[in-house]
Amino acid sequence: MLLLAPAFAHADPPPIFTQEEQCETTRTLVDNVRAAKPDATPEEIANAFVEYMDSLGAYNRVPQAKESDRQITLSNIERCGLA
Repeated sequence: MLLLAPAFAHADPPPIFTQEEQCETTRTLVDNVRAAKPDATPEEIANAFVEYMDSLGAYNRVPQAKESDRQITLSNIERCGLA
C-alpha cells in the first residue's frame, strides 16, 4: 500500500469545473460586459474581468495570476464560441 502513495501524490487533481461549467460562467461574464458595451472585444472582456478581480484584491499576493486569469478567460471565450 505504501508503494502506491507516491504515485497518487504526483498525479494531477481533476479539474474543479467541467468544461460546460466553465463555458456557462464565461458566457455570464461575456453577457454582463456586453450588456454595458455591446461591441466589447474578447480582450476587453478579459481585461474587465481581471480589473474587477484586482479591485477585490485577488492578485495582491500573486500578481502573476493576473495575466494567467486573463489568458484563461481569453481561451474560454474562444473555446466556448463566445467571441
